[in-house]
Amino acid sequence: MSPDKQTIYASLVNARKQCACCKGLVNPSRCARGVYDSAEIGPWTRWQGRLDAELMVVGQDWGDVSYFESHRGLDEARNPTNRRLRELLAQAGFEVAAVGAEAGRGTVFLTNAILCLKSGGLGGPVKSAWFAECGPRFLRPQIELVRPRAVVALGERAYRAVCRAFGRRAGPFRRAVESGTKAELLVGVRLFPVYHCSPRVLAATRTWDQQQADWRRIGITLGRLLKGNAAEQLAAADRPRD
Repeated sequence: MSPDKQTIYASLVNARKQCACCKGLVNPSRCARGVYDSAEIGPWTRWQGRLDAELMVVGQDWGDVSYFESHRGLDEARNPTNRRLRELLAQAGFEVAAVGAEAGRGTVFLTNAILCLKSGGLGGPVKSAWFAECGPRFLRPQIELVRPRAVVALGERAYRAVCRAFGRRAGPFRRAVESGTKAELLVGVRLFPVYHCSPRVLAATRTWDQQQADWRRIGITLGRLLKGNAAEQLAAADRPRD
């Protein structure tokens, strides 16, 4: 990672800490007097924030003020969505640290379309205006800085936020997921929409098997699974036979 990239990222984090554009949201820098804020763009990035990552995951938003304060700015280790996400990342060929660990730069880059904190619980409502503000200010600059090969939009609202940030028309979400359409956001940077891995979505919209297949397709497109399979075959060939 170049020093320039780290400097640009630090400037972006500082701009986020100063932002107060959205009515109804609380900046982590102003929550609990800022004691649980970090030098990352958002709480999720404390788990995984590799600035030269091959894969970036964009979620809708991280959570609410109460969750942030009670967990001191870190995800709770038993958070089921993040545990499933870790399993799905493995399906695509990316091994990441355990949920809740502050893993430094890690393996991938995790961020959210809305960076500040709402009220009303983890499933509380979000406003379209919040996506509209955060997209050009922070979401697009993060993607341009990291320049991953794959931007995975986790859920429909994250997908639409990424498309809007790049001035692209977002078509029907289900069709985009099932067709495996890979829109190019920047040269060499492609967008992969996937369904959220929450219990509600798994039960009613996209099964666990289907979601695993979606992520395996991402890994195959990036060539990671093919490399992994080749390495396994090579290791097997080198093992002594009985």
